[in-house]
Amino acid sequence: MRTTPLPHCLPAVGVVEEGEGTFGSATDEALLLAYARGNTASFEELYNRHERAVYRFLLRSVRVPSVAEEMLQEVFLSVIRSAPHYEPRARFTTWLYRIARNRLVDHWRSREPASIESLDDIDGCDVRLIEHAVADVSTQPEQIALDRSRAREFTKAVEDLPAAQREAFLLHAEAGLTIEQISSVTGCPRESIKSRLRYACAKLRVRLSHWSKT
Repeated sequence: MRTTPLPHCLPAVGVVEEGEGTFGSATDEALLLAYARGNTASFEELYNRHERAVYRFLLRSVRVPSVAEEMLQEVFLSVIRSAPHYEPRARFTTWLYRIARNRLVDHWRSREPASIESLDDIDGCDVRLIEHAVADVSTQPEQIALDRSRAREFTKAVEDLPAAQREAFLLHAEAGLTIEQISSVTGCPRESIKSRLRYACAKLRVRLSHWSKT
């Protein structure tokens, strides 16, 4: 199991205020505001909540674990640097994945300029999002082996999607963002995001259609 430490530098921005040591049902936005006031423990809670999902989003985009780990550190360092100026006008996750997405754009721009065009491609079809369900995981060894095999196959199918469709799908499936939030993160029209999700789900459904026969 991978374990990623907190970003290498984690400075307090101010003075820890009394009563901010416990989190309970605190929102992400409240935690970041508490960190901006000096409570470093609140940032650790935020990191623990989102680190794995952001890492998966980055990994399935760059496909190299060491690169994804490095980018993950850079994303959360950007969160640290921006914390004093953070204003909760949108959900924290929208703001966080916009930072992650910008880091991906910078990464591809330095290596494959054509990838930027594919990320920003507009296809503008008005469609509804295809809902998908996750099957219950059995405790039987043979079923666990099958589930792991399917997980690897599913990951590969997602990685093989066109860049724009993969990005939209991961922001929805991994980050849990709505269509409106994905539109805000990517700067693309809402209808285009719906189209990308529709095409991504359709391609995954075809790619994994043999599952229904087993």
